[in-house]
Amino acid sequence: MEKLTVNVKVNWVAEAQGGKATLPLNVLYYVITEPMRGKVGEPTSWSLVLDIKSNSHDEGGSRIGLGKAYFLVENAPDFLLTQGLTLNVYEGPKFVAIVEVL
Repeated sequence: MEKLTVNVKVNWVAEAQGGKATLPLNVLYYVITEPMRGKVGEPTSWSLVLDIKSNSHDEGGSRIGLGKAYFLVENAPDFLLTQGLTLNVYEGPKFVAIVEVL
């Protein structure tokens, strides 16, 4: 079964606030989502793969990435990856970004 891949905008946490010093670009970057409820069971954190194709700064100095995302495992709740969904994502326990599905 083919994985659902969506376009995303990534709002990176500022380095001064504990964000990443070097942002991933053109490499697969694996993060963990905040707990999400699937079709059944308790809310669970899921592995999300980000494939960032560009990073830039907006007028306010925020760091923004654009690329694609998909869940690592087949039984993840990919039906939730709809336009407008936002997810807090983590590298281990460290909050690194807010991902918005475009």
